[in-house]
This record gives sequence, structure tokens and C-alpha cells, in this order.
Amino acid sequence: MSIGKRRPKPSRAQLRSFPSVSLQQSRIAKQRARLVSFSLIALTVLVTSAIVHGSGPPFVYRLGQRPEREIRVKVKEFRIRNQTKTSNERQAAADQVPLVMINDPAPIKDLAERLDDLTVTIAKSQRFEDVDPIVVSTWKLKPEAYLDIKAATDTPQRRDNLHVQITKAFAPLLDAGVLGPGALPRNEESSRTLSIRDEGQAADEARIFPRERVVPERIVKQDGPVAREFIAAFTPSRVGETLFQLVADRLDGRPTLTFDQEETARLREIARDAIGERYDPFREGQVLVEQGQAIGEEQLILLRMEHDTAIAELTFGEKLQRALGVLALVSSLFILAGFYVARHEHRIASDLGRIATLCALVVLCLGVVRLLANQAWNADLIPVAAAAMILAIAYNPNFGLMATFALSILTCMALGTGIAHFLILMGGTAAGVLGLNDVRTRTKLIKVGATSAAVYMILTWAAGLWEHQPIELIRSDAFWRAGWGLMAGFFMGGSLPFLENAFGIVTGISLLELGDNTHPLLQELVRRAPGTHNHSITVGAIAEAAAERIGANGLLVRIGAYFHDIGKMLKPHYFVENQVGSTNRHANLAPAMSTLIIIGHVKDGVDLGRQHHLPERIIDLIEQHHGTTLVEYFYHEANRRNGGNPDAALVQESAFRYPGPKPQTKEAGILMMSDCVESASRTLSEPTPSRIEGLVSELIDKRLRDGQFDESGLTLREIAEIRDSLVKSLIGIYHGRVKYPEQRTA
Repeated sequence: MSIGKRRPKPSRAQLRSFPSVSLQQSRIAKQRARLVSFSLIALTVLVTSAIVHGSGPPFVYRLGQRPEREIRVKVKEFRIRNQTKTSNERQAAADQVPLVMINDPAPIKDLAERLDDLTVTIAKSQRFEDVDPIVVSTWKLKPEAYLDIKAATDTPQRRDNLHVQITKAFAPLLDAGVLGPGALPRNEESSRTLSIRDEGQAADEARIFPRERVVPERIVKQDGPVAREFIAAFTPSRVGETLFQLVADRLDGRPTLTFDQEETARLREIARDAIGERYDPFREGQVLVEQGQAIGEEQLILLRMEHDTAIAELTFGEKLQRALGVLALVSSLFILAGFYVARHEHRIASDLGRIATLCALVVLCLGVVRLLANQAWNADLIPVAAAAMILAIAYNPNFGLMATFALSILTCMALGTGIAHFLILMGGTAAGVLGLNDVRTRTKLIKVGATSAAVYMILTWAAGLWEHQPIELIRSDAFWRAGWGLMAGFFMGGSLPFLENAFGIVTGISLLELGDNTHPLLQELVRRAPGTHNHSITVGAIAEAAAERIGANGLLVRIGAYFHDIGKMLKPHYFVENQVGSTNRHANLAPAMSTLIIIGHVKDGVDLGRQHHLPERIIDLIEQHHGTTLVEYFYHEANRRNGGNPDAALVQESAFRYPGPKPQTKEAGILMMSDCVESASRTLSEPTPSRIEGLVSELIDKRLRDGQFDESGLTLREIAEIRDSLVKSLIGIYHGRVKYPEQRTA
């Protein structure tokens, strides 16, 4: 198995720094990093302010909400579209459009010609009996009618006049036509007017007639307009009455009108479009919602219209004033958060990548809140709860609590909600965040989500009753918020592996997975350097106990201890714990060379850790567990050898120190103390409690005076607690044992 390749070690000259150049470069790099960080934070403040500001003052009313005081119109006037009135007027206009009918006058012309032929036949006959019986039967001709027609055609002049009169009498029938049964659909039978035109005529040549004018049962009535016009065409009128009776019996079978449905629909659509939208005006001071009245759908629409009108009427100065106010509030929150980070979260303050990730998370959270703002499901708490939980897992619950406070305020500003919503959002999310001190099981996140859900529900009921909201609204809000709180726990549990990779989070679950003996690095450490592996296991046990004693992350220290000396596997026989029964390989080496080999295991361990994708927090422990301590044995050996040679160069102490950095966290400081006392305790010939206590105190005091814990955040009280814990752990390991007598054989 390939663990990693050794990089060539730098010479002692290379290890020496050039203060003037390196300090200047370091100062320039820090200034650039600081400038980039400030620019990124300023950009985040602007983007966050834009998200919180939105398009203007937020709409704060909800369906079912019961306002504590009446709501009046605050703008001069706004109008709302009256859909019912508009639809009714458009339908009325469409109903007034006459039905378009196409007239085919051929059947009426044929009837007129046949009537004219009848008069000719009667004029040629001498008496009624001479008329063809078929003609009599067809026309239902009676003797009285025969005599009237005969009298009107007894001379050629009268026959010609009767022909002209028949043509004139049929002209109205040819113009209007006859509507047959079933010519109109059932839904159109109530129409009163018809637009009639002949085939081939243009639409503007159509004639408007009442429907009664073309219905056969109305046409045949003697007192109807058609009968009167028909009879009036004859002189004397008795002839017209006789002929109309003959014609009326034959009109039912001669319909001439056909309904043009497409043209009618087109004209109706034109009529509808000609009617504009109808609006109802609401003026300043008019009451929209009464005090204590639950907001219904109609009131909500009115309130939304009034809100949109108010935003549209804002002047540029008013918009600028509000934007500056939002910017000032957001900037204040960022300054407060930045002060907290600078004082308590050095890992974030000194890492541009962490700052960028944190800024992106804030913008993403508020962006999702803005997208969910118009929903009635109270889903805006999901991004806040998820972001706060991520930060609590990534760093610590205190930082997650601070983020919860800031995100809750920004969310309430963006949504325009009051103190009740802030308390619900802050309280429920904080309940979940405070439970995320140590995530070692998948069910922990679900339990945290359940805790948040319970608190969301309780606070929703409390706030709703306090504000005198309807029980139905409180119950609905409590249900949704509890559900989303529980879903946040499931979401965090399912996405935790991806979040660990994306944000560099190290949870108890991932640490437990790393501590499994099947890890390739640990397996190779057992095979190549069993003594180092045994030392690492012991260091992990005593370091975890010490970390738990002061409230530090004991699991992180233990797993970090397992990996802290993995660099020794590349040259295991140069380290004393692996030199069982073999010659000391440092015997033939110069102290400086031995020091380079000893110091090199830290860099080799860091390289191996990065090759195997160990978390950065574990790599930090590998890199910092020796700090800048002095390799005392070889330093004193170099001085001893140079003592007998007056021409030898002065031994530089810096060449025999680890490159560092010093421990930057409490966990790294604990690991440093545990590592040195465990190694030194193995050299005690008689590890009595007093000797162990003296050794531990001496080693810790030496590193304390050397300034190794200056950057770790450990206090003197905590160092004393760690000292006591290490002493007890080592006494337990090296406790006295009963000496059993030798077994005698029979």
C-alpha cells in the first residue's frame, strides 16, 4: 500500500528565515486578505439589504388574521376590478348582438310563381268544376276563393295587375325569409332579433328583423304584420286575404333561413371586447376591515391592491430614505456579528474561505425566505432553522445562537412581521441550536428537530392567544411550524454528509467514522509503527478525559491523537517507541540531522492527512501538537559536542525547534500536553504517583513558560484542571499490581 512519498528535507539554511523580506511579505498578504474580506462583507451587506428591502414595505396581512384595530385606506384612491360587473355588461352586450342568418329565397320565389300559375289556371277556367282536382286538392281551393280570384282575373288588364300585386306582396317575405323548426340551437331560441342577409351579400348589407317576423306560426296570423303587408299589396283587399290564406298553409314547409354560428360568435366577441373593464373606487379613509374582523379573501384582495398602490405612489426620496434605514440596520447587525466573530471565532476571522462561506449562507438563507414570503405555510422558518443548525454544527451552539438572533431579525424585517413572529422564530430555532453541542448519532438531529417543533408549536399558541387571533388560524400556524421544524431535523440528518464536505464540518459522526481501526492510515500505522500506534491510543484516552474535564471537544482530541503521529510511519525506526531490540539509528547522525528527521514527522503527517482527505481540524492537530517546542535532547547533544571544539559555530536554538504553529485551539493544547507527558512517563523506572505528578507538572510548566499555550485560549485554571486529569489518568495506567507467587508444578 502506498502511503505517500517523502519530500526532500530542506537544509538548515533553508529553515532560517529572512526577517525583513518575510515580515514585509506577510504584512502585505495580511493587508490584501483583510481588504478582500472587508470587500466581501460590504458586498454581502448590500445584497442582504436589497433582499430585506425588496420592492418596498412588505405586505403584512394574512388570510384569517384578526386586526386589533380597523384598517382604513391610506392612499388617496385605488380602484379594484369588478369582475362580476364587467362580466355581466359584456354578456349583456353579447346578448344584444342579433343572430346572423343566411337567407335562401328560392322556396318563397317558387311559392310565388306557383301562386301566379294558380291565378292563370283559374282565369282560363269557366267554372270551379273545370279546375284540375289535383290543383284543388293541392291548394285546398274552395269555391269562394275560386270566385274571388276569378273576379280579379276576368279581364287581361286585371290579370296583369294581379301578377304585379303578387310580386309586390311576396317582396317582404323574400326579404325577411322564413325560419324553419330546428334552425336555431336550443341555447339561441330566446334571441329576439336576427341579422339576415342573402347568400353572397356582404355583412354590411344585412337587415335586422325581429324573430317574430320570420317564425311561421307568427307569419300566418291574419292580424300579424306580414299578413297586413301581404294583403295591403292587393286591390281589393278581399283578393289579398284569399291569396294569403292559400299561401299561409304552405309556408311551414318552405324555410329559407340558416344560422351562421361562426359569424355570430365573432360579432359577439367584438361586442364583448368593446366593453372595457369596470372598477370599484376606494377612497382615502374608507374602512376596509373592521376592528376584530377576520380577514377574508375579499378583504385580502382589497388590502393587497391598497398596498400595491401605496408602493407605486412612493416618491424617490421616500424610497431612498427607507433603503438607507434598512442598510443602516443590516450594517449594525453585521457589525455586531463581526465583533462576536473577531472576539470568539478566530477560525472564521482569520480564514477568507470561511468568511465567504458564511456570507454566502446568509444571502442564500434570506433569498429563500424572500421566495417563501408569499406562501401561507409559514415555511420561512426552514431556511433560518437550517442555516442556524449548520453553523451550530460547524462551529458551536453559541455561534449558532448568535446567527439565529441575526437571521430572525432580518427575516422579520423582510416580512414586516412583529415581535410575536420574532419570538416564535428565535425561540424554536434556539431550542434546536442549543441541543447541537455534540452530534454523534443520526437520530440526534431528528430529536433536535422534534424539540424545535414542540417549541414552535407552544410559542405559536402563546403568541396567537396573546394577539387574540382566531383559533383556526393559530391551529393552522402551529401545525405548519411544528411540521417544518421536524422536517428541518430530517433534512439536516439526510444532508449532513454533503454539508460536512461542502463546509468542512467535522461532526461526532464523522469523527467516529475516522476513528475506526479499518481506516487505511491507522492500519498502516499498526503495520509499520506499532509502538507509535500504541502510544497514540494511550494519548487519545488520557487527552479525551482531560478535554471532557474542561468542557472541550473530547472526541475530536481522541481521534486527533490517533492520527497525530502518522508521519512517523515513513521512518518508524528513528523514533524510540519503535526501536525495540534494535540499534539506535541516531547514534551515527549529527544532532542537527536527527532533529530534522524528528521534526519532519509533523510535515509528513500533514501531507499524509491531506492525501487521505482528513478533515482540516484533524490536520491542524497534527500540525500543532508540538507547537514550536525545542527538541531538547539533540539540542543539548549539539551543545555538548561543540563544547570541546572552540572553533565550532554557535548552536542556534531555532534550528532545533519545531516549525509550529503553536496550538491555536484548546484541543491542540490538550493534545500537546497529553503527548509529552505520556511519552515521558514511559521513561520512569518506578512510576509512583508522586513521580508521575512531578513529571507532569514539570513538563506542562516548561511549555507554559515557553509560551506554547499563548494562542490556544486555555486559561491557567483550565491548564491546572488538565494537569490533574492527566495525573489521574497516568496513575491509573501505571498503578501498582499484586505480585503473584510462581506456580509450582506437581
